Amino acid sequence: MFPTLKVVQYYTPQKKVFGVNAVDNIGVYLKEMGLSGKAIIITDPGIAAAGLPERLIKALEKEGFKAAVYDQGKPEPDDISCDQAAEFARKEKGDFVIGFGGGSSIDIAKVVAQLLVLPGVTDDYLINTTFPKKGAPIIAVPTTSGTGTECTMYSVITFAKDGIKGFFGTPTILPDMALVDPTLTISMPPGVTASTGIDALSHAIETMMARQENPFTDAVAIKAIELIAEALPVAVYEGDNLEARVKMSYGSMMAGIAFQDPGIVEGHALAHTLGSVYHVPHGVGCAIALPYAMEYNMGHCMEKLARIAVAMGQNTAGMSVRQAAQTAVFAVKQLIEDVKLPITWAKYGKKEDIPKLTDMMVESPWITAFYGWSKRKMTREAALELLTRSYEGRLGEALY
Repeated sequence: MFPTLKVVQYYTPQKKVFGVNAVDNIGVYLKEMGLSGKAIIITDPGIAAAGLPERLIKALEKEGFKAAVYDQGKPEPDDISCDQAAEFARKEKGDFVIGFGGGSSIDIAKVVAQLLVLPGVTDDYLINTTFPKKGAPIIAVPTTSGTGTECTMYSVITFAKDGIKGFFGTPTILPDMALVDPTLTISMPPGVTASTGIDALSHAIETMMARQENPFTDAVAIKAIELIAEALPVAVYEGDNLEARVKMSYGSMMAGIAFQDPGIVEGHALAHTLGSVYHVPHGVGCAIALPYAMEYNMGHCMEKLARIAVAMGQNTAGMSVRQAAQTAVFAVKQLIEDVKLPITWAKYGKKEDIPKLTDMMVESPWITAFYGWSKRKMTREAALELLTRSYEGRLGEALY
């Protein structure tokens, strides 16, 4: 049962534009918001090499906007990456910032928009996960279907000094506009399509397992699960299938909106642990963690997992609630395998590292923050079990 007496605050972009070829009219949408002047476009070398920024710049110039492109964004960005982009933006004297690319580029852009207005460097603010006030306007234009960061007030940034994944979580970095154009995702290679898609699926499923879930977030999350389960294999193996790309773009955006209030739970805790220690790409870490996190929550989220099974396309007629919930776990595992992502972290690390990883999962504040949204209490024993099972690839055994 959801917390009926909780006051809920929803933060989503003031303007959300979704549609095929919508990026070609971005200048019109910006004018409708009252924006003018120079855009700082934050992207990465891969997006730049694919020529995608030219399309964006053309659309901006058509409406009289100027633009400067920073194309050195890095995957899994750290505070130094953000500072380098902010220095560029300051020198170019930008008026607003456009994050154009995957989740990493948009996460960098969220920080750059603040540092255009505020003094100092990223590390001055990251330790507190927030900024003291709203910075320059932020526009998010994703070229992947995964993080949903175009609609969230979160930005995942690694501390360069120790490699630990931190994050900003504050309305000050919420994009002022999210423009989602599925045509921008067509050039994504299969591996990136798969990993980002499972990241989006993780957001939706973990939202439904979170302690503060509610009817609104459940409704958005379950539809996201349905869309992703149907469209992800097609998008991976038939990248130019526009219908699949549209469904994935909707699923990713909806999953991002869904987790804004309830948060995400143990799956992301495990993924961030693996990412911090072994630099496992975030979507891959989510793929490894998700089915084990679902099984871990079996006793606390059984009915929700049974609903997820149906959304995953499983026929649960005649099954008990527990059987249906277990079906959901294995349906997710099968989907991950179908898109050729791993379900164990054995190839990334060593089994003898498990005690060290266990310590991180129960002691690092950047990991334990996820448990504030969890229904089940995380213990050292449970963390050890999760890490061991996800290393060995063991599913289907009770965790009690």
